Amino acid sequence: MRTPNVICGFIVMCIAGFFYAQSYQIKEVNVAEIGPIIIPRIYCGLLIILGGIVVIQGFLDKSAKEERENTMGYAVASMGFVLLYILLIPFTGFYLSTVLLVAGLLWFSKVRNKIILTSVPLGAALFIYIGFEKLLKVAIPVGSLFS
Repeated sequence: MRTPNVICGFIVMCIAGFFYAQSYQIKEVNVAEIGPIIIPRIYCGLLIILGGIVVIQGFLDKSAKEERENTMGYAVASMGFVLLYILLIPFTGFYLSTVLLVAGLLWFSKVRNKIILTSVPLGAALFIYIGFEKLLKVAIPVGSLFS
């Protein structure tokens, strides 16, 4: 049994159950068949199902030894990357910072394939540009370096 998986699964299920119960306080609008109530309930239902899957997998895993890597070091370093990313956005802009963050996290994760190290960060920035700036008209910070 993998205890962390069981605990995390139960936590996710409890949080999703709490927000599912809170969704009953949203005022119902009779504008359309699908109102503002349905999306939170769908997401919470999916989270409850996925949390249950994690719990079941935690119980079914019979491996006696639990792999212990330096997960705390990875977590702290990743938070450092994100903090640096947040500090860089006002200067370099969102897109360049995002490319640097994704490339840095890939490099830190020991990805050394040059095609992946270039295409994934550029693809993420292109997806954000097309999806958010062009289609959804979301204002993206340009940064003082480029303005």
